[in-house]
Amino acid sequence: MDTKAILDHQFVVAAYIVTWVIQLGYLAWLGMKWRAQKREVARIAKMPR
Repeated sequence: MDTKAILDHQFVVAAYIVTWVIQLGYLAWLGMKWRAQKREVARIAKMPR
């Protein structure tokens, strides 16, 4: 393989890795927001009216 093909492949792999990291980070952020919202709803439900 020539150097250009190796570099092209490395950039493609890096792009996929960056994309997956961003997507998984966003999914984790959504999960944390969802968990906080569930906790807030449970806290409000326990409060006497």
